[in-house]
Order: sequence, then structure tokens, then C-alpha cells
Amino acid sequence: MLIISFLPILIIVIGGYFLMKLRFFFILHPIKTAGKIKRSMKSKEARHSLSLALAGTLGVGNIVGVAYGISVGGAGSLFWIFVSSFFAAVIKYAESTLAADNISFGYGGMNYVMEKSFCSYGRILGILYSLFCLFLSFTMGTSLQVNSVTSTLSAEKKSCAQVVLLIFFILVFFVIVGGAKKIERVTAKLIPLSTIIYVILCLGVIFSNFEKLPEVLVRIVKEAFGFRSGIGGVSAFLAINSMREGFARGLLSNEAGAGTSAMAETRSGKSPSETGLFGICEVFFDTVLLCSLTGLAILTSSVGIGQKRGIEIVSSAFFSVFGKFGTYTLFLLIFSFAFSTVICWY
Repeated sequence: MLIISFLPILIIVIGGYFLMKLRFFFILHPIKTAGKIKRSMKSKEARHSLSLALAGTLGVGNIVGVAYGISVGGAGSLFWIFVSSFFAAVIKYAESTLAADNISFGYGGMNYVMEKSFCSYGRILGILYSLFCLFLSFTMGTSLQVNSVTSTLSAEKKSCAQVVLLIFFILVFFVIVGGAKKIERVTAKLIPLSTIIYVILCLGVIFSNFEKLPEVLVRIVKEAFGFRSGIGGVSAFLAINSMREGFARGLLSNEAGAGTSAMAETRSGKSPSETGLFGICEVFFDTVLLCSLTGLAILTSSVGIGQKRGIEIVSSAFFSVFGKFGTYTLFLLIFSFAFSTVICWY
């Protein structure tokens, strides 16, 4: 909890440093940056590597993580998730650029960056980093994803969790035995399709409750800074809590600072600067787009946030507009995102 409390300061300082060093290029020149990304995406290898990187981050953090963040930190946490994305984007740019500039034997990753950057103890740091990545593959990369699938089943009061998990295991097995190329092909199809369907569902909820949107936006800003009635100490605590949750959920979603996505992005074969742009693109889709839409769908639907947690909140929001179709589709999307993340971490 102490580390999470200092997280906003850490991300602002590191991200702010990179923003200044890079002269705020993607903020001041968004059209030019988007144009460069679009040109890079003409390459099939680039599209596959970006889909692979997105597969590792899209899903649980964007859906379940945002719901938990709002239930704990209030509507204001959505504001800080959005703010954190600017710092996360430039950190991801730096990670991907460094990884692409330090490729060894056709592979890129922060372990190679550490090995080449620190002569005396770089190899030890690289080994430690690799071991931590292995640990993350079993926790955030696997168990957290599978738990989100079973939680969705619990929310729907299903008794077929074991059958679903068996199907999940079989699908994962048949994909990973095909190697990295098959994983790339699968994620290149699943991620765009799942993302488009999820965006349509979220927009459907938001537009169905469009009259509540102005009120929700005002609420997000007010709670972000603790402008609530009551004593100042309580307001200050609420503001700090929403900021902490916003930054924490944003980083859980996009993994900025972890350097994990760079391993996928360097497979594009692009120059270091172009590879870095993929990191910015990843944060946009992951945090700016999906996290914001999830939060707005939850808040405009006015589901009982205080009485529910996690996936139950999102499921209720979709059910309020689409009925059973919404909850079943959400389960399929969670399954798809979790499956993509697991094979990506492999």
C-alpha cells in the first residue's frame, strides 16, 4: 500500500522527465505522430507485433480493474486514469525505443537493455528482470486472467466453470504449440475484433444514458479533486484516494514501467523511434479509449457501485441496456481478452 501511495509521484516525475526531454512531441504534434504510426502499420509484421503487445495489456485491467478503481476511489479515479495515460505513453515510448535499440539475436527486451547499459552488473540485473517477468507470467499473465473468467461465471451464477476452464486450457495448448508465429496470427485476429465489439457495447450503454453524461463528467472532475461537502480533511483524503486508484489502475492496464510490451513490439523489425510509437499507440487504445469507455459506461448506467465489485459492476451496466445478451457477450469478451493475454505472456 505504501508503494501504491507513492506511485502517482513516481510516475509523474519519471514521465514528466521524459516528456520534457522529448519536448512533448506526441502532445504538441498529435496529427504528425498519428501519421507516422499509420505509415508504420502498413507493414504486416508491425500490425502483428502491435496486436501481440495489445494482447498482453487489453482485458482485465481495462474492464475489471477500472470497475474496482471506481468502487474504491470513486468517479474521480477515472480522471486520474486519463491523466496517467500521458505519462504512461512517454514511458512506454522510452521502453520500446531502448529495447529496439538493444536487440540481441533477433529478440528485444529490457533485460538486454540492462545488460548493455550497465557493464559491471548489467547481466545480473537482466537475469533478475527475466525472473520477475517469469513470476508475472504466472500471476498477472495467467492466474489473474483465468480468475476474471471464473468471476464472470460466478456473476452469472453458472456451474460450468470447470468445463470452461478445460476448454480454455485446450485452446491455449493448441495455440502455443504452434510457436510465436501462430500466437501472432491468433492475436492479430482476436484483439481487433474483441476491441471493436467491446467499444460498441460501451458506446451503446453510454448513448442509452446520454442525458446523464454531463452530470457524470462534472462528478468525475469534482471527485478527482475532492470537491465534496464536508470537512476539508475528508475531501483531501478522497482526492488522494482517487488519484492513487487512478494511477494504479492505469498502470495495471497498460503496464508502463514494466517493459514487458517491448518484447512484442521489437518483433516488428522497425527502427527504434518507430517501435517507440507503438508504445504510445498501445496506451491510447488500452487506457485512453477502453478504460475511459468502461468508466463512462459504468457511471452513466448508475448501477449499484457501492453494493457490487469488479466484474459484477460491468456486467450490471451491460445488463441494464442489453439484458442477458450484454452479460453473455461480456463473458465471451472477457474469455477472449484473457485468452489473448495468456498466450501473449507465453
